[in-house]
Amino acid sequence: MDKYKIKKVGQDVIKLESMALAKLSRSLGKDFVKAVELISKQNGKIIISGVGKSGNIAGKIAASFTSTGIPAMYLNPVDASHGDMGIIEKNDILIILSNSGESHELSDLINFSKKKKIKIISITSFNKSLLTKNSDINLILPSHSEADKLKIIPTTSTTMSLALGDALCCTVLSLRKFDKKSFRELHPGGKIGKKLKTLNDIMDTDIPIIQTYSSILDAVLIMTEKKYGCVVVLDNSKKIKGIITDGDLRRSISKFDIKEKATKIMKSRPILAPSDLLISSAIILMNKHSITSLIIASHNKPIGIVNIKQCLEND
Repeated sequence: MDKYKIKKVGQDVIKLESMALAKLSRSLGKDFVKAVELISKQNGKIIISGVGKSGNIAGKIAASFTSTGIPAMYLNPVDASHGDMGIIEKNDILIILSNSGESHELSDLINFSKKKKIKIISITSFNKSLLTKNSDINLILPSHSEADKLKIIPTTSTTMSLALGDALCCTVLSLRKFDKKSFRELHPGGKIGKKLKTLNDIMDTDIPIIQTYSSILDAVLIMTEKKYGCVVVLDNSKKIKGIITDGDLRRSISKFDIKEKATKIMKSRPILAPSDLLISSAIILMNKHSITSLIIASHNKPIGIVNIKQCLEND
């Protein structure tokens, strides 16, 4: 097979699966809404099961739910038949993936769940299967063709099942009070955790501060000591009155006596940021205003400071 044909086969697979996904999107209806509502109101775990390739997809869907704060786990139906049924508890919801809906390995799991009155959501391609007959909500994959030349390897079907699981997870997430801060608490490590760090995680609370009565010389001394290239000017209420940068000093040194009040060279509207601002957003903010240090404030009172180097090292 030449290079062109190799590329063409790959493109055809992706095209076929993307068309199936578009068809799946159009097929979502009242059963999808019922499944989302059921999951969003649950007080127990989401248990997701499947055999073979469907089991692999089930494991990923369970991981997605868990990562967004919804307790979920993958249960191998074979293991369930050999002692793991005890994992299933009252108020749990069972999601079962099976392209045919006839996998015999699912029988014990289905029977046990029916006895315990556990709600079952199915993801399958056949609406008159053993699985659909025993499920409370059926999410039927629209008619499709597997992407391999034999039309038998789970490809298009598993792609649609995964996408449908993602759709369930993300739709439930949209109904809940779950933000980036909540997500970060569940992802403290790795690149995701790093990207979700806020200024609160890296800010220095030893802020270069002077008072409104302080002199330009005081500003120079504090700025030199703290090494942030700026000082924050506070009023009698300890609120931010303004800021003086090393650039302000250089531009003004020949115009004023260093014993004069620092407020003469102060900028009255410094750029401030909240402590929950993402580090990546802080970098954008500093670049936008051409500043190298950023004051973190709450109710116009300084609570911390960061510089661009700190942010870049932690982004």
